[in-house]
Amino acid sequence: MAGGRPPKPTSQKKLGGTLQPCRTNPNEPQPEVYLPVPPNWLSERAKEYWAEIGAVLLAMKLSTVADGPALQLLTEALAEWAEAREFVQREGFTYSTFTKQGDEMHRPYPQVAIASDAWRRSMTMLTQFGLTPASRSKVSALGGDEEKNPFAEMMDDLKS
Repeated sequence: MAGGRPPKPTSQKKLGGTLQPCRTNPNEPQPEVYLPVPPNWLSERAKEYWAEIGAVLLAMKLSTVADGPALQLLTEALAEWAEAREFVQREGFTYSTFTKQGDEMHRPYPQVAIASDAWRRSMTMLTQFGLTPASRSKVSALGGDEEKNPFAEMMDDLKS
């Protein structure tokens, strides 16, 4: 297996203006923009993240029917991170225990490692979707129907 960065999705190359047809698979599947339905087994918190992140992905036209499993990984990792962080914020990072000799020892709660691992997995998946500032900075929005500025419209109406 080759090391290094995973390949950037073609849709991100196209949005970023770096798409080279000679390096593109002409038979690559082109699924429609779509937000898959979350599976029933997702935790309640993960379902909340699904709705929140799904809305962003749809608005950015980055979600397709094929993205369900990746979105499952992302939302469950975020839910895991949030639950572990809540525990750590409530209980602290460490707890005290005593050795056989009677010396006090401080050990980290398991939730500290759980939060760290879930954060790493969340960041990986957020990057895969182009949802971090660094990954998003490499994508240019396609031109199209620009939204009108309601304030500018109101000012134009006042001038007339």
